[in-house]
Amino acid sequence: MEETTGLESEHLKKVLSFYPFEVSNIILQSSRSGRTIWEVETEEGLKILKQAHMHPKRMLFIAGAHLHLLQNGLPITKIHNTKRGGFCIGSGEYAYVLYDKHQGKEVIYYNKEQLEKVLIYAGKFHQASEGYIPIQESKIRGRLGKWHKLYRWKLQELEGNKRIALSFPDDVFSTMFLEYVDKMLARGQRALQEINDPYFDQWTKEVIASNSFCQQDFTLARFAEIDDAMFMKELHSITSDLPVRDLRIFLNKVMKKMSVWDTNLAIHMLSAYDSENSLSEKQFRVLWTDLSFPHLFCAIAHKYYLGQKRSWSDEKYIWALQNIIALEDSKEEFLQNFSDIYHEIKSNSGGK
Repeated sequence: MEETTGLESEHLKKVLSFYPFEVSNIILQSSRSGRTIWEVETEEGLKILKQAHMHPKRMLFIAGAHLHLLQNGLPITKIHNTKRGGFCIGSGEYAYVLYDKHQGKEVIYYNKEQLEKVLIYAGKFHQASEGYIPIQESKIRGRLGKWHKLYRWKLQELEGNKRIALSFPDDVFSTMFLEYVDKMLARGQRALQEINDPYFDQWTKEVIASNSFCQQDFTLARFAEIDDAMFMKELHSITSDLPVRDLRIFLNKVMKKMSVWDTNLAIHMLSAYDSENSLSEKQFRVLWTDLSFPHLFCAIAHKYYLGQKRSWSDEKYIWALQNIIALEDSKEEFLQNFSDIYHEIKSNSGGK
């Protein structure tokens, strides 16, 4: 942690003057990926000031959702209004929010009990999100009704990356990529066909009508375990989408860290979620479809051929690709045994 510089300190004091607190100290905690976090000492305890490089109207959408979750009883840090009742502050290309700082037990990806609690929390999150009506000035983000377009775009890009790889026969990454790309393209095309099922559109309309949202990324660094339960320290972002998107992203993230798809762990996690927010068989089938689509494979190819991670060595890219291939190979058995796994999830969760 670092003390703030003079010019920065004056700007932050101006931002904080909009809030009803007496500030005694400001300490920089972190700055990365367009977001900067400061710890703020006040007469009412420690607060967190977050600066995000985003349109203030987009932050208004997120901050309003944060308040909605809090009002619906979700264990999440208190977000503070300005003296005039605003959810956030806009300053040029940046937006600011202020919320309470909480400390608890660290949440990690290799703790099965904590993963179970995170999935229970995810179920509560999706339920608490229902009925959110953003204020008129908000800049809304949503993916509902866009799955077909997104799948097609990723598959087209994968085809394009295949053509690029063919022009580099001596490139180790490209050689590995070409050995696997046709299998991933076929899986992606099957997934695209599966979301043509009439139920997919029906569920999309139901979620639109519910005015619910997804968290987008249940990164564990944003959680603390307090009194044996999960507590969200920060709401990073939201989007309007089917709840299974959050499940797909989190399952893929956990399994990628393990370099293998652990079916028993996946069942354990999904049973925990289903015990709190029960999904129907058709809704679980949509999750299976999204898990079968090669999101991770598309992402690593996108990063490599666009040179997005300039700090990565060739060896790191190759390791990342090997990891994803191993994960997708080991996922096959899970994907092909939907019926048995679905019934096991329902048995574990109470059969709701």
